[in-house]
Amino acid sequence: MKKILFLAIGMMTILILNAQEPQQPKLAKNDPSLSTYLLDSVEIPYDKVGKINTELIESVNVFKGPDAIAKFGIKYKNGVVMIKLKKAK
Repeated sequence: MKKILFLAIGMMTILILNAQEPQQPKLAKNDPSLSTYLLDSVEIPYDKVGKINTELIESVNVFKGPDAIAKFGIKYKNGVVMIKLKKAK
């Protein structure tokens, strides 16, 4: 009986510790396999994309694989996301 109780407490401890480990983000900010983001033709870091006011966006174009390489060069083989902002009136 003590053996079963000891195993049960041990398993619960392991489950609790695993549940509390912080999860690593799937995509790191400096991951070289990420697409490149261009805001009005200027390269911007990945972490600034989420801070763009969506009300100001006129269009978003995505170029992947061979299309990205043909238009922008081999440096952009992982894709390009072009974000164009509305012109100020």
